[in-house]
Amino acid sequence: MEYRIVELESFKLAGMKMRSTNDNQQGMKDCEAFWNQFISGNKHEAVAPLINREPFGVIGASFYNVVSEDSKKFDYYIAAATTAPTPDGMEEAEVPANTWAVFPCTGKTAGTTQIEIVTKWGPESEEYELLNSGYMTGKMSSGGPDLEVYTQGEDMEIWVPVKRK
Repeated sequence: MEYRIVELESFKLAGMKMRSTNDNQQGMKDCEAFWNQFISGNKHEAVAPLINREPFGVIGASFYNVVSEDSKKFDYYIAAATTAPTPDGMEEAEVPANTWAVFPCTGKTAGTTQIEIVTKWGPESEEYELLNSGYMTGKMSSGGPDLEVYTQGEDMEIWVPVKRK
């Protein structure tokens, strides 16, 4: 799989937030509905101008382990990486400093790319290991958020936190 490694200091995301669960794949349904609401409400016009640092693009970010009693709950943001003040009506989250494996893909191949990262690339990589686990059960253990970075048109990237073996 094609990928690159990026080292980033901590950064702020500012945008819209929802909470969901991985129970019965509910999160997939909720995230799709959230994106539809985001697009139909023209919220892109409020988030896009905030983009002023890497990763550049509108970002879908999954923050796991947000409820200590339930490892299936997660917060999902549609946001921008920014140094600008967070506008009224938006939420912010701090993304910790991490090493990221970045996988280019398109909207059509994103699902396949995500599955391959978790089932093939992660277990087979000789240099890196994924910081997050529990994808197959939904009971997450997390070292940082997973990011979907939407750049131009259908082009996007999947960013996953990793560490050297």
